[in-house]
Amino acid sequence: MAKKKATFEEALVELESAVGALENDEISLDQSVEEFSRGVKALKECRDALTKAEGKITKLLVGKNGEFIEKCLGITVDSLVGGE
Repeated sequence: MAKKKATFEEALVELESAVGALENDEISLDQSVEEFSRGVKALKECRDALTKAEGKITKLLVGKNGEFIEKCLGITVDSLVGGE
């Protein structure tokens, strides 16, 4: 059975845990390499989740007849980080 993909929040917790472990001066080199690998995997999962969410940010507008209109703003993670 395939492992279910972690949610963004789960991957973020995993990343924070790996970083916390790496900040511990008392772990061995082998443990550090394992934690680094775990952190890179979690970081990729976070980035994938953010990429998937790009462009899905919407704004509700009120139409002429008072109805709500959903408008895609086309905002991407890169545009937010890069300041575009």
